[in-house]
Amino acid sequence: MCLGQFKFTETCAYCLKKTGEGIDFVLPVYDWKSEKLLGYFCKEHYLKVKSRNIIQYKKAN
Repeated sequence: MCLGQFKFTETCAYCLKKTGEGIDFVLPVYDWKSEKLLGYFCKEHYLKVKSRNIIQYKKAN
C-alpha cells in the first residue's frame, strides 16, 4: 500500500527517484507512433527509453 502521495509528474518511472531527491527534473516520453504518454523519466533514463522506443518502431516497419 502506498503510504504517501505519489506524483507521476515528479517521479522517474524507471528508477522511481523523486525530483529534488537525486534528480533535478523529469521529462515526459511519448510513444513515437501513437503519441501516448509512456511516462516521466529523469534525464538519464529519458534518453534510454526514447531511443529504445524509436528503435522498436523502426524494426516494426
